[in-house]
Amino acid sequence: MRKQIKAIIFDCDGTLVDSEKSHLTAWQEVAKNYTSTLSHEDYLDFVGGSDARLAKILAKRIGHDYPEELLVMKRNFFLEHLKKGMPPIEGTVSFVKTLFNERERHGLKMAVASAALKHEVLENIKCLGFENLFDIVLSGHEDLSEYSDPEGVNKPKPYIYQHAAKILGVLPSECVVIEDSHTGVTAGVNAGCITIAIPSEYSKTHDLSKASLRLDSLSGFTIDSFLEMVHEL
Repeated sequence: MRKQIKAIIFDCDGTLVDSEKSHLTAWQEVAKNYTSTLSHEDYLDFVGGSDARLAKILAKRIGHDYPEELLVMKRNFFLEHLKKGMPPIEGTVSFVKTLFNERERHGLKMAVASAALKHEVLENIKCLGFENLFDIVLSGHEDLSEYSDPEGVNKPKPYIYQHAAKILGVLPSECVVIEDSHTGVTAGVNAGCITIAIPSEYSKTHDLSKASLRLDSLSGFTIDSFLEMVHEL
């Protein structure tokens, strides 16, 4: 039986924009302020997760009692990079443009669901010229207040994708999620979505085995060929 797809939901960092290098640089600047370091290899395990988690781990490493201070410092450093604009991930960005033009023919809704702060996500979307393309844009920081979980509600928890489906008026099983990291894939799969992993340079070593499919890029796909591939999963 063919799966009925009603929505495609995109992660942002590492999926729409190549921002992980800037995130890493910002964290390295924080560590340097405390005569510590954060290597490229150290950072790989945190790609796709929340800044709050890394702040707690870095605070413990350097013996700092207030991870919130590190978090604020990192966000200020990152903002300087964000203002310059993040490089687009061309294959996905081109696919999004085509999807927007053909969404009505296929009866598809479009969304962004990111673990990042809302203003960061919106700034990235603005720089891409995508302000009016998506039905909803959700942040794991600001848009999940109705959910409660002692471990937190952001990715890898499934709530952001469940919430996106709820707002869009579709079932999670009718959504295709495009993710780049283990954290994001876990969130999408556990939400009950069809989850496609397209790893970035920073997440290519992640365990993405739970994804319905792993691709190198969305380059070369038409919307029809993409949906046909999903239908055959």
